[in-house]
Amino acid sequence: METALHEFLEKEINLTQVSISQGSKSHNYIRSILLNRRETDSSFPWLLDEDFLSGSYSRATKLHPLNDIDVMMVLDGAGLIPVGLNETHYVIGNPEGLHSPAHQHLGYDNLLNSSSILTTFEKSIKQSHPNSSIKKNGQAVNIQLDAYGLGIDIVPCFHIKPLDNTQKDFYYIPIGNGNPGWLKTNPKIDNTISTRLHEKHNRKLKAIIKLLKYWNREKNNDRIKSYHLESIAWYVFHNHQSQVTSITEGIKYFFTNARTYLEKPLPDATGIGEPVDAYMTELDRHTSLLALDKAKAVVQLSGFLPPAISSWKAIFGNKFGN
Repeated sequence: METALHEFLEKEINLTQVSISQGSKSHNYIRSILLNRRETDSSFPWLLDEDFLSGSYSRATKLHPLNDIDVMMVLDGAGLIPVGLNETHYVIGNPEGLHSPAHQHLGYDNLLNSSSILTTFEKSIKQSHPNSSIKKNGQAVNIQLDAYGLGIDIVPCFHIKPLDNTQKDFYYIPIGNGNPGWLKTNPKIDNTISTRLHEKHNRKLKAIIKLLKYWNREKNNDRIKSYHLESIAWYVFHNHQSQVTSITEGIKYFFTNARTYLEKPLPDATGIGEPVDAYMTELDRHTSLLALDKAKAVVQLSGFLPPAISSWKAIFGNKFGN
C-alpha cells in the first residue's frame, strides 16, 4: 500500500518540476514589477521589500495543477495607524505622519479602504499584463497566465508589530468582496506549524495532507476548503500521541480521528483569526461528515485485513493503484 500511495502522489498529485520552475519565474517577475512601480507611478502605494509567498504552495501542500500561488505584498504604513473596533480592523490616516500615496485611499471617515487598494493593484497589474485575465478575487487580485496554466493571487497587506512584545505580530489583509475593512492573519505562523508537525511525523505529513486534499476534491466535491482541511490535519496530528511511521498509517489515523474537528467550529490554529470553517454551510458540513465516515469505514476495515488497493479506490477514486 505504501508503494501504491507514493506512486499515486508522483503520477497524479505532486507538482511537476516544470510547473514549479515556471511558477517561480512568474511570481518573482510580478513581485519585481510591483516593488518597482513607484518609480513609474507616483500614485501607487509604497511597498516594503518584505514580500513573501503564502498558502499551500509555500507550505508544499499544493496539488497539481499549479493554478494558485499566493503572494503577500507588504504595504509601507508610513503615516498610517492600525486600529481595531470589536472584531473589525481598520487603518486610519495620521495627520502628523508622512502622507504616502496610500492616503489617496482614505475615506470620508479617515479609514483606509482595502477595496480601493485592491482596485489600484488590479489596474497596475492590468498595465503590465494586458493580455492576461486580471480581476479582484476576494482578498486578492488574481492573475491568470493562461499560456502556462498558472494562477497567481496578489494580496496587499500591512505587517503589524504590537508594542507589547508578549503579543504575536500579524498582518492586515483586505476582507474582500467590496468590504473596506481588514482581517488579521499571519501565514508565517501557518508555515511554522506545518513544518514543525511535518518534522515531528517523520516528514510524512505533507504527503498525507496532499492525499487528503485529493480525497476531498474527488469524493467530497471540495466542500472543505483547502486551508480548513489542512487545519483539521494540524489538530489531528498535533494530538497524535507518538509519530506516524508511514503515509498509510497517517491516512488511517486521520480518517479515524478527524470527525470531532469537522463537526464543530474549528479555531484558527495561529490564534489570530476567526474560526476557519466560518464559510461552511450546515449542509456542506453534514455532507462532508458523511464522506469522512465512508473513508473511515474503508481504512478501519483494511486495518484488520491485508490492505487491498481496490478497497482504497473508494477513498481516492479509480486512478488509484492503476
